[in-house]
Amino acid sequence: MNTTKKTTQFTRLALLAALLVVLGCTPLGFISIPPISITLMHIPVIIGSLMLGATYGGVLGLVFGLVSMLKAATSPNPADLVFSPFASGMPLASLVMCIGPRVILGISPAILNKLLFKVLKKQAINFTISACISTAVHTILVLGCLSLFFKAIPVQEIFMYIIGVNGVLEMVAAGVLATGVCVPLKKNHVI
Repeated sequence: MNTTKKTTQFTRLALLAALLVVLGCTPLGFISIPPISITLMHIPVIIGSLMLGATYGGVLGLVFGLVSMLKAATSPNPADLVFSPFASGMPLASLVMCIGPRVILGISPAILNKLLFKVLKKQAINFTISACISTAVHTILVLGCLSLFFKAIPVQEIFMYIIGVNGVLEMVAAGVLATGVCVPLKKNHVI
């Protein structure tokens, strides 16, 4: 990769990381509906992964994890405190839950898109499927960590709600927005 392309990729990474910080520090990134917060921060991570590849997507996932961890430390929702290593009583578990699923979220869309392109040559469909599957995997991983590390929390009761409502809404938003952003960028040779 030449220097100009590396600089362009790094600039795009920096812009998406800055967007994640802005979303995390304003009410735009997390919609608080007690007892949980619904996030829109996964969408720039997915877009970045599809545009820049798995490595940069993983970096964006790390930024998402760090920002959400800091947001959880200041959240008014008691359920969000498990995401904060400062307030959960289990700092290592909170770090794993905040960072692990988010890094995987950043890596998976690029990998899925490459695999799907071998089967389907339809870029828009590949972007949509990659975004939806990655969002579902992220939700399942976060809930799995919640169930594994924080057994006192009634995950079974909220699991169906989150998967049924929150998960579906996040998947639809990711599929529509990632495809809506990435397809025109791809057609105009921006990515």
